[in-house]
Amino acid sequence: MRPKPMGMTNRPRPARPCRRAWVLAVGALAALAGGCSSSKPEPSTPSTPRDVSTPEYLRDTVGEITRFAGREPLAVQGHGFVTGLDGTGTTAVPPGIRRRILEMMQRNKVTDAERILNDPDTAVVSVFGRVPPGARVGEPFDLGVRVIPGTETTSLEGGFLLECDLHRVRVARGVEARSKPLALGRGSIFVSPFTDDDAGPGPRSGRILAGGRSLKDRQFRLVLLTPSVRTADQLVRLLNGRFPEAATGTADPARVDLTVPEAFRHDKTRFLDLVGALYMRERAGVREQRIRLLISTLRRHEDMDRVALCLEAFGASVAPHLHPLGDSDDPALRFYAGRTLAHLQDARAVHVLEPIVSDDASPFQEEAVEALGRLRSGLGLGLLSRSLQAASTRVRVAAWRMMSRLAPGTFLARRFEGQFDLHVVATEADPFVYVARTGEPEIVIFGEVPICPPVLAETRRLTATVRSGEKQVCLIARRRGEDIYRKADPTVRAVIETVAAPVVRDEDDAERTDKPAEEDLGLGLGYSDVVGLLHELDQKGALGGPIVLQPLQYRVLGPDRSLRPIRPAGRDEDPTRLQPEEP
Repeated sequence: MRPKPMGMTNRPRPARPCRRAWVLAVGALAALAGGCSSSKPEPSTPSTPRDVSTPEYLRDTVGEITRFAGREPLAVQGHGFVTGLDGTGTTAVPPGIRRRILEMMQRNKVTDAERILNDPDTAVVSVFGRVPPGARVGEPFDLGVRVIPGTETTSLEGGFLLECDLHRVRVARGVEARSKPLALGRGSIFVSPFTDDDAGPGPRSGRILAGGRSLKDRQFRLVLLTPSVRTADQLVRLLNGRFPEAATGTADPARVDLTVPEAFRHDKTRFLDLVGALYMRERAGVREQRIRLLISTLRRHEDMDRVALCLEAFGASVAPHLHPLGDSDDPALRFYAGRTLAHLQDARAVHVLEPIVSDDASPFQEEAVEALGRLRSGLGLGLLSRSLQAASTRVRVAAWRMMSRLAPGTFLARRFEGQFDLHVVATEADPFVYVARTGEPEIVIFGEVPICPPVLAETRRLTATVRSGEKQVCLIARRRGEDIYRKADPTVRAVIETVAAPVVRDEDDAERTDKPAEEDLGLGLGYSDVVGLLHELDQKGALGGPIVLQPLQYRVLGPDRSLRPIRPAGRDEDPTRLQPEEP
């Protein structure tokens, strides 16, 4: 018999479950909440078994004996009705879809439904999206919309999707089966002007940012590779000891239900990572031995992300072991120690991360800013405020986002109800405009961004002109065959507010301000029109600062066949052209 290579386990070669245990041990900690898995184990594909060695620090973890289920996005779809298209819609609707839309309109008590359906300002569209893993009732997610093939709709620009049901659809033997409604869709359609966007080519498709709403909670589950009532009970006690009320036992000895704690509402990924990194047995002597092993592995720069997770899984009691690392001259060691301390809500994280956050040349600067934002005490707000002056646009966006989470409303300049939020961030660094392309629609102006004459910028529904020497921008909107004229100061903020403000002044607003009525009049256009105009101004070189686009997050298969988001990196070389990651 051939001798077994050094470092290999003594498990028999053909034992398929052992290989699966290894895959899960290394994958469960790295896989993220957008990943895919199911409550039943996926059928394994034939392959040649081979012996592998599990790193010592990953042995006896939850991730070694279980797999996660419920981590795949849930695809939903349906048909919806779009209004406000300024004559670019269609009266032609396939009979089966027409009947379904009429039933939906009747259920929503829409009067004169037939006449409305025959209006060229409307269109029937297909709507699709993915309910996020672990979503709670009402949690938002992005939707895609697309013109139904064979209809005459030429553009969805300016359209608004009325509330529609979204189902899970399965096709078996040519028969389509729809589930009960799992989500609702509604909102303004964003037709992206950016060529690198994935919303689809041309104005016949678009996206509704945060336009979906889940109708039911989606739970994560732990599935034991070897069903055992005793082990399941042990898992429940272990998880609830670290995360109170996070785990619930079931009648199934192979299943434990998970509830994401409120502290991880914005970071379900890290919660799952920590669950997988928990050790099943924590006798005092063994615990100290494991911590020393993890610290020494971290010092050697081996698998630092996963090792830091294992340390964080121990909880606040591990903090004293990290304090000496926080004074290290090794930037990587200092960062991982500081980030873990921040996640554990240890105030010393501010001192540890300060030199990294202040160093524009540090490769850890952006992640250090994000870590400070996780200090729920707000102790990191001072450093975050200083980060608004950083050289990197990505770092400044991260600082704004974390400050907004800790102190909501700090930067909110104006909310255009049902459309988008406008934020203004005071900064002495180079100005720019940040545009969201997923999640909640929002525009953030960093510094004062002027509009530089002369310029003529034109979209399908909007024109902006300013000649050399003029002190105001002329804005013209084309709506239902009528031109509406407005004037605005030559700044991005003033132009955005004028384009998005209502055409007719709201009576409630009139009572809350001393401004003359005509000063609040706008063009009544939405997010898609505003972003389209900004893009045209940028193309004409008329903006006093670049547009920075929110990166689109694509996903790739991880080692445990779960979907993992790719973290955008290295984009500050050309901040005006942030590209989405390749799938």
